[in-house]
Amino acid sequence: MDQALDYATWRDAAEELDRREGLDEWKEDETSDDYDWRLIRSRLRQIRQYRAENEIGKLVYHLRQGLHWNLGNIGNPALYSYARVGAKHLVRDYVDEVVAALNFLCDTDLPEFGTAEKLRFFHATALSYGRSALMLSGGATLGLFHVGVLKALFRADVLPNVLSGSSAGSVVAATVGTRAPEEMESLLDTENAYYHFWKPLKLREMVQRRAIMDQNQVRKAIGRNVRDLTFEEAFKLSGKIINITVSPAGVNQPPRLLNYLTFPYLFVREAVLASSAVPLLFPPVMLMTRDENGERVPYMPLLRWTDGSLKSDLPMLRLRRLHNVNHFIVSQTNPHVLPFMTHKAPGQSGLVHAAREFVYSTVRVQSKHVLNLARQNLPLGRVKHHLDTASSILDQDYRGNITIFPEVSLWRYVNVTANPTLDTVKRFILEGERAAWPRIETIRLQTAIGQALDRCVERLEKRAAQGELAELPRRPGLRVVRARE
Repeated sequence: MDQALDYATWRDAAEELDRREGLDEWKEDETSDDYDWRLIRSRLRQIRQYRAENEIGKLVYHLRQGLHWNLGNIGNPALYSYARVGAKHLVRDYVDEVVAALNFLCDTDLPEFGTAEKLRFFHATALSYGRSALMLSGGATLGLFHVGVLKALFRADVLPNVLSGSSAGSVVAATVGTRAPEEMESLLDTENAYYHFWKPLKLREMVQRRAIMDQNQVRKAIGRNVRDLTFEEAFKLSGKIINITVSPAGVNQPPRLLNYLTFPYLFVREAVLASSAVPLLFPPVMLMTRDENGERVPYMPLLRWTDGSLKSDLPMLRLRRLHNVNHFIVSQTNPHVLPFMTHKAPGQSGLVHAAREFVYSTVRVQSKHVLNLARQNLPLGRVKHHLDTASSILDQDYRGNITIFPEVSLWRYVNVTANPTLDTVKRFILEGERAAWPRIETIRLQTAIGQALDRCVERLEKRAAQGELAELPRRPGLRVVRARE
């Protein structure tokens, strides 16, 4: 497993080790206190029976009313902590059967279940079930780890369509989100990207620009990796919903989540540049947008924006509201967060894990008290703004349902603001892949149903657009209620 250079090799070795340690017997045994195995077994039998007997009406009714994320607690992290690959076979069989049933309903010509009815069913079920997102944190050069995580998920066909990125994560998300799907494989070749983001300014320039690093070098690097598109154009090209966070440089402004719904005409490159503008290292950035005449113009010229990870490294609440996300996969590389990360989920047992959680929570609480005391007693102005930013960093949650992160080492911290060599790039990316491999099967089991629903909707809408359906049923969702005139 330690010597594997690809997921297939790693998985074969991991499954063999599971067999030698008797974990296959654990997988075969349906019973466990970690989930409602009786409910899952019952529903699996019903779905199989309805499909075998061609009971379309019962199958549709059964799936529509009973298909929910984490049904019977099958998303419980404890279920995936025993074996190196996968969970209980009952969970695997249930997920595979549901996906097969959804694809059957979508792709089979059924007189009693026409295209219009199918669209209504899949729209409503997808909305009810929710979807997954991959969230890429900040981390400067450590963000190369994200490339390896994304590469592993893409090649295993479990990469979500919703991506968010802040700071270094925004570069990776935007690079993927401004390319067509058929370009993804070549994009993952380390020879096809540009990694030199850092160039220190001369002392006189530092004083003039109030920054340490040359922002023009970052702009050049972003331009080499990210296509010059608006968020709306990027979504139409890639099919990926990229979300980039930026923090306000001044007061009286909240952090913003930029995507094709909230800011369709903003240009992605300036959004990435702003999200990467770490205070002190780089000056704040003005965003650019396309106006009604198609011209590139400043967006709100009086406002400037900085590093997205300062106020909203992982914008979970807004992703929930905008994109119906209820399952978060996080690739975390923030240097100030990594020392407190653990492979166990919050609340799991273990003395070392409990001690680390205690230290982490204690440090956060005490630091927030000190910051609040300073904010209440120090003069207002720039100092207060910096204290507000520090408080925002402490208030954030840096973990998701599944969190992937590198091990802490001096080598990583030495390279955090250095231009990497090609060998260093390959090492970071391989580390990201290795860290993702043990989570691939967990991600597959937890995202397969949501992905199947999204893909079924996509196929049905494509058929409808080609003339199979005269009028496209409206997606269920929020309605705007207008007062009568």
